[in-house]
Amino acid sequence: MVSVETIAIGIYLAFVNVAAFVMYGSDKRRAQRGLWRIAERTLLAIALLGGGLGALLGMLVFHHKTRKLRFRIVVPIALVLTLVVGGGALYFSDYYHADGEASAAIVSSEDVEVRTLSTGGLAFVPHSPTVGLVFYPGAKVQPEAYAPLLRSCAERGVLCVLVRPPLNFALLDVAAAQGAMAQFPDMQKWILVGHSLGGVAAAQYVAKNPEDVDALVFLSSYPASDLSSFAGSALSIVGSEDKVLNRVAYEEGRAWLPSTAQELVIVGGNHAYFGNYGAQKGDGAASILREDQQRETVDAIVSLAEGL
Repeated sequence: MVSVETIAIGIYLAFVNVAAFVMYGSDKRRAQRGLWRIAERTLLAIALLGGGLGALLGMLVFHHKTRKLRFRIVVPIALVLTLVVGGGALYFSDYYHADGEASAAIVSSEDVEVRTLSTGGLAFVPHSPTVGLVFYPGAKVQPEAYAPLLRSCAERGVLCVLVRPPLNFALLDVAAAQGAMAQFPDMQKWILVGHSLGGVAAAQYVAKNPEDVDALVFLSSYPASDLSSFAGSALSIVGSEDKVLNRVAYEEGRAWLPSTAQELVIVGGNHAYFGNYGAQKGDGAASILREDQQRETVDAIVSLAEGL
């Protein structure tokens, strides 16, 4: 399944490159017939707006503007930009998908109401919650993959909000927690939780907005920002068989955590078992069940929430 954002980018690039090619051909014909011309700045602009390939083909096919120095410089640069955007769209279209168990967890029950928020995220709302949690998904993982983990937290009284970052990449929307928390203005205590690069994004938000958050939890993750002065609680949870986590960055990140930060190593756990999206490339083989790893994680999060 290709993301909506990727489809939109693909449609846009196709349209703008066809338009660029047609415009260069049309301007060439107008020049030959002595008609009103398309402004050069317009031809350059459409190339820079993603139509680099169409513009270059237009120059070569119609032998148009090939002697103009600025076209010979700007259009190839525009082509590189077009290829970068297109390549990025293809890169982000390949992501880990939530499994059937995750989909089944996104259903309201007597104990937990599941809401789709105006921000596009999902909220798992228990009766009379006293602590809220905002979850940042791992990079290139469909957010719904974390529904079982968050539903389990909600069943134990923690309001959970799952954010939906652009292109399934939390670093593209570090401030997502702000919008998520604004949906529940009566909630006084908030925990940020992030898996993998989602934890890096969560840490960046906390570094800039420490007063908004009471606790931060890393799942196979680490901070890339200095949180040593953060007054809230910090907890790092990692599986002993995790082969995806950058261990060097993980160890270096310890220096940026508050001195009171705690660590929980789940024996037998791996990187992917925090979510429900199947096996992850390069990960270690877990020696425990996914349900067991998630249960230990939920126990730790709920214990942290109860202590706030």
